[in-house]
Amino acid sequence: MNLLLQTARAYVYAGNWVADCPASCGNVELLYEAAVRGGALTRKKTMFHCSYCKFETQAIEWPSNENEITAVLDRRPIPHTRNWYPADHPAAIRFRIPHGQSVSDLVDENIENGVH
Repeated sequence: MNLLLQTARAYVYAGNWVADCPASCGNVELLYEAAVRGGALTRKKTMFHCSYCKFETQAIEWPSNENEITAVLDRRPIPHTRNWYPADHPAAIRFRIPHGQSVSDLVDENIENGVH
């Protein structure tokens, strides 16, 4: 398989948008760059670059409702509960955690856990 055509799939782990390296080196990279002022993560990366194996691709698969997913997860007070994986994500399947959740599913999960 041509590595240049592989896609990095965006997901949320502990409140951060990240992607696993498509070259399967085991590394995970943040998909936002720190801003010059304040250090806030504000600028979405347009290219995936693995700091471990140096693999690069311009193919990053973002969900079309990224902002809504982020807004619902940001309501959760504990960062390690702010997670979302696209459907059939290998890590979610491997660890038997929810994947492919809709924004409505995330809202329901918040309500079930007392987060409004």
